Amino acid sequence: MDKDYRQEIFEIFGTDDIEELKKIAKSIDVYKAKAMSKTGRKNSFTTEQITKIMALKEKGTKITHIAEEYQVSRQTIYTQIKKAHRFSNDPDVKMRMNYMNRDNLCTTIDIDFKHEKIWIQNYTKQIPLRAFGVVERPDWKDFEIFLEDRCFPRTRDHAKDILRDMGVPFYDPLLIIEKTKGRMEGDHQWIMILKKES
Repeated sequence: MDKDYRQEIFEIFGTDDIEELKKIAKSIDVYKAKAMSKTGRKNSFTTEQITKIMALKEKGTKITHIAEEYQVSRQTIYTQIKKAHRFSNDPDVKMRMNYMNRDNLCTTIDIDFKHEKIWIQNYTKQIPLRAFGVVERPDWKDFEIFLEDRCFPRTRDHAKDILRDMGVPFYDPLLIIEKTKGRMEGDHQWIMILKKES
C-alpha cells in the first residue's frame, strides 16, 4: 500500500491494518442493514447472511424469530429465502451446495451436471473447513471424491440395509447426501442443497 494512502486511511479509520479495516467494513454493513430496515427499504443481504437464514430455518427456527434477529419483516426473510434459490444465471447450473460449519457458510459449490463442471467460492480462511481444502479450482473428480467423503464407506458392513433404511436404491453419494445432508460423526460440517427455481 502506498505510504500516502496508508496515512490517509489511518487518519480516517484510526488503523491501516487490513483485518481491522475488514471488521470496520463489516460493522458498517450491519449498521446499513439496520438503518435500511428502519426506513422501510429492502435490505441487501450477503450470501453468507442468506445462507445463515436458511440454516436457521432448516433447524426449525421460526421465521418471526429470524426476522427479529435481523431486524426486518417476515416478508423480507421470505424474499431472501426465495433469492437463495436463484443462485446462478447459467441455465446449466441447477444445483448449489452450501458447505456449512454449524450455521456458517464455508464454501459454495455451483454444479453443472450436464457438462460435469463445478465452480466454488470459499467464505473462510480456515483451510480444514473448506470443501476442497487448499484446492482453489477443483474438477469433477475432486467433486466426486468430496461427495463420497461425506458419506459412509461403500464397503461398510450392512451397507445395503443402511441404504434400504434411507430409501436409497443403490450407493450413490448424491442421493445419500440428499438424505443425510452430508453430516458425519466427529465434525459439525454439513451440506445444504439448493435446487434452482424455474
